[in-house]
Amino acid sequence: MERIGGVAVGGRCPVRIMGVLNASPESFYRASVSTAGRAMRDAAGAMEAEGADFVDVGGMSSAPYLRTAVPARTEERRVLAAVRAAQDATNLPVSVDTCRASVARAARAQGAEVLNDVTGLKRDPGMPGVVSEFSPSVVLCAHHPGPAGPGPAAARALLRRSVRIAEAAGASGIALDPAVGFFRREGGMLGTRIRSGWAERDLSVIRGLGSLGGHPVLVSVSRKSFLGAVLGRGPEGLLAGSLAAEAAAVIYGADVIRTHDVAASRDAAAVALRLRPRGRKGL
Repeated sequence: MERIGGVAVGGRCPVRIMGVLNASPESFYRASVSTAGRAMRDAAGAMEAEGADFVDVGGMSSAPYLRTAVPARTEERRVLAAVRAAQDATNLPVSVDTCRASVARAARAQGAEVLNDVTGLKRDPGMPGVVSEFSPSVVLCAHHPGPAGPGPAAARALLRRSVRIAEAAGASGIALDPAVGFFRREGGMLGTRIRSGWAERDLSVIRGLGSLGGHPVLVSVSRKSFLGAVLGRGPEGLLAGSLAAEAAAVIYGADVIRTHDVAASRDAAAVALRLRPRGRKGL
């Protein structure tokens, strides 16, 4: 068990739910986007009412297959507005999805408890300094600037390097994210290049969640493109597929589910946890 943003995660705890609050109009799933203050407050409040344990806010889409980069000042403005909205509407810990040190520092100064870096503290050389300065909890995503292997072993090795960075910097809690959706043939600004099939890679790391390491595991599969590859649909038609993947992830060892659909994911995770083999994390 570990504390992430003050919330007990892992061990005998329930599976925790992290709701997604996107302040980035470029997001791959447009229904998750809220940009006005009232809309963001309503969205965050609804997540708390539906049983979320965290609100994860983002000001720039990190989908590696899209051209979604925005200036740091734009991302910071969006993120701070979303952090304030979540704080005004809920009592939940706020996580900030960013790989930029300037945005992370501003958000942490605003009171965000968790930094969720899809590059595992590796892209911006200033990120470890932000962790040292504020000692937040961190979500570390498997990431490599060059080509990487496809399976759970490669994700585990990349995460191990990020854990060393986070521990040396003094992170107050660590969760591991195997980077579903970020290993692509094209890589992109925030992704990792992979030579084999990316959809099969994502399925294989879900099967291997129990081998990722000694920290709680966070999985973010909600409406992602590997499900579209399996089902032949866009993100709007992937709720059932998302819930199936989230339930499987819990059975295989996930401790936190990051989702666009809080109420449905919470129910799926609660049932799946009862199906997880007792005394074992993963299969």
